[in-house]
Amino acid sequence: MMFLILAVIALANPLRHFEVYLGQWSISGPGRAFRIIPMLDGIGLAICINAIVRAITSGTVAAIAAMYVIHSVSDARLPFTYCRDFELKAYEPLWKELSATMLQKTRFSLETGVLEGSGEQRFSSIGTTVGLYDGAWRNLSYIRYNLQDETNVSKKKLRKIAVCEELYRGDYPPLYSTPAYNFFYVEVVHLRSDLSLGQFNMTLVACLILTWLMLWGFLVIERILHGRLIWNNIKSWFVVVPWIWVVLLVAVAASNFASLHKALRKAFKIGAKEIIAGLADALEVALYIHSASVGTEILHGKGLNHFASGHIDPHLHSENVWHSGLVLLLTALHSGGAAMCALVDYIQPSSQGLINMRESVLWIIPMYSKCTSTGNYSHLVTTLIFGGLMFSYMTVAFALLKTAIHTIFEYRVKLVFVEQIVVGGLILTCMMLSFLFATNGGVALLESVDAVMSGSAMPFVCLLELVGMLYVYRSHDFISDLNLATEENTCSTRISMQWQIIPIITLATLIIKIALLLDAEMPATFMYLAITPLVGVAMAVPLRACHNAYVFLRPTPRRGT
Repeated sequence: MMFLILAVIALANPLRHFEVYLGQWSISGPGRAFRIIPMLDGIGLAICINAIVRAITSGTVAAIAAMYVIHSVSDARLPFTYCRDFELKAYEPLWKELSATMLQKTRFSLETGVLEGSGEQRFSSIGTTVGLYDGAWRNLSYIRYNLQDETNVSKKKLRKIAVCEELYRGDYPPLYSTPAYNFFYVEVVHLRSDLSLGQFNMTLVACLILTWLMLWGFLVIERILHGRLIWNNIKSWFVVVPWIWVVLLVAVAASNFASLHKALRKAFKIGAKEIIAGLADALEVALYIHSASVGTEILHGKGLNHFASGHIDPHLHSENVWHSGLVLLLTALHSGGAAMCALVDYIQPSSQGLINMRESVLWIIPMYSKCTSTGNYSHLVTTLIFGGLMFSYMTVAFALLKTAIHTIFEYRVKLVFVEQIVVGGLILTCMMLSFLFATNGGVALLESVDAVMSGSAMPFVCLLELVGMLYVYRSHDFISDLNLATEENTCSTRISMQWQIIPIITLATLIIKIALLLDAEMPATFMYLAITPLVGVAMAVPLRACHNAYVFLRPTPRRGT
């Protein structure tokens, strides 16, 4: 959390100011804000591609959460409390007695082993993505008791944990042994060892279709009620729902965590690798929660300039600070709930030796399911939390789709006259592309795309924006307006220095994240496939520059006499 606060102060909040002010100053969205630099006009296209890809991944996660909601409502017994084989035939999990020890390596590792000379299995584990050691062995149902050793007449702390029999070849997925993870990988996403993209998971496909049709329906309803699509026409309760389910998650996790205070012993141990990786994660999350690089803040700034004066309103600085504070608080609640859920069931066996958990993020969904499956109201709690998660991701996808549509219409104004055709085509395209994530290896591709776009595309696009406006355009009117807008709440002597340092921080973020992505735990094949949208983002700028150069240099046709 300390790293996240620093990342918000040093990078994310200034970048949000920059994008909001750019929208105000240019009176445009991403499609026109950079036309003042013909060679960098493609930055708007890069933003549009980034927004569309992020909308696809968000819509897919919403569909996955929808499957949890459906099972929580319809099943008499929660499906993540028992196992199933690859033919989806249910069976009861095996209960094994394990002696837990701690292997102090890195916070990203999990290791298992068998204690020779006895029938007892010993699992060593310290892996976590929330920065905890002993207290963050994740997500195993266990019963702790003391066992009298017949030979040494000593007591050992053992745990009786539920384990499923299904195995995966290779290093992905790193966690799959418990019923919660078994349900997620075997049934929800239909992950199979061949990791093929050929066989579809029809249940997930149906949820994807339903999700995209609902998003399409929201756009059509807005068109009917208001006569046109309005980007900032998002109801306030769209923002309230994420707060409600996150607060509920924290409450449930805290109630389960109350009896585990001893698990905090030796929990916080930080080494050099933890500092670097934690800082990189904080910078990435800070950019994500402040909507950097997807164009929403540029459009927000455009909408704030009610009088179209072409100048920046300095009074909006305090509003931006409050926004950052609220978003940071929401993220802190989410992170705190996730950390407590990780501590509730903190042993996670794995048969694959040392495993990295740097870039994978979807493991948190089965972890949530395990955290909410206890208590007398587990069906209701699970339905509410996963329903909130589904709605939150749909809200993100909805905002990103409207941003992309706005950008498309700015580049091709004539398309406004066939608005519904463009909207329908975009929705259907996103739906068809999301079907790739509903295959046997789709979850690996989804995590790879999310890691590449979050870790590389976001800072890359932000760097293009900063370089374009601060170093290439270098217009005194924009920079002076930017300084004046920031001057009310910032020491004027360091404003210029601040805007010179932020591009350097953004570049450092990009370099660190690329270095970490080179050692990601996802299969290499899918990481290479995930580079495809990143290539599209990177090539948008030079291709648009070539187009503009051709339009400028081509001879003007003579009018017939």
